[in-house]
Amino acid sequence: MKYLLLPLVIVYRIYFAIIFFVVLTLLYPVFWVMLLKDKNFEKVFKLKVFTSRIILFLDFIFLKRIKMPDNLPEGPYVICANHCSYLDIILMYPILPKTKFMFIGKAELLRWPVISIFFKNMDIGVNREKRHSAMKSIIRAKKEIQRGWSIVIYPEGKIPHNNPKLNLFKSGAFKMAIEEQVPILPITLIDTWKLFATDPPLTAWARPGISRVVIHDPIPTKGLEKKDLVNLRQQTFDVINGPLLEYNKKVIDKL
Repeated sequence: MKYLLLPLVIVYRIYFAIIFFVVLTLLYPVFWVMLLKDKNFEKVFKLKVFTSRIILFLDFIFLKRIKMPDNLPEGPYVICANHCSYLDIILMYPILPKTKFMFIGKAELLRWPVISIFFKNMDIGVNREKRHSAMKSIIRAKKEIQRGWSIVIYPEGKIPHNNPKLNLFKSGAFKMAIEEQVPILPITLIDTWKLFATDPPLTAWARPGISRVVIHDPIPTKGLEKKDLVNLRQQTFDVINGPLLEYNKKVIDKL
């Protein structure tokens, strides 16, 4: 059946890419001007939320929060989510439209057309191969937390090949949360792996649909120390993994 649907998948992926880059290109001059001054970053964030909603609507992808805390404080947080698709980045803005945040992402995003403007001027690119560069990025992220910004980190480090099964989490997000004494905000993205798979770029499965998300209760870090890092990392893993196992158990059991 998938082979029969492959032409439609390819058409949809091309359509998705066209919508994504056309919308961002049209708004690029506005973003470029606004990003010239740090004081505009909150306005830029609101424009990103608006832009993401337009892209998702035109691509026929709709968000459904199946669970979230009552009266979620604005933050700041270290926001941790599973990473299943490039769609995860676009979805994060309508998921948390009132929690201003910046992404920490791979330095290679600085080479992507259109998107690079955000990682050059607002979001934080990390070159893990260069220790000095990575440390500068972490220092900047901590400063933004102190200014009230939340930081989004995908603790798996990359999109795993065995989606939706979680890869082991890296420690960076939890180290930062403990050092800055800010809560972890875990988020589970249940469906993005089957709405927009990543590899191979042109023929991987993709379709319109509903993306279900669980926003979990924040995990406090007040009073935690370095010795608590492993437990915090495992607790966050278990919280995020719970809904994945609940809604995708048959698929995960086969992996």
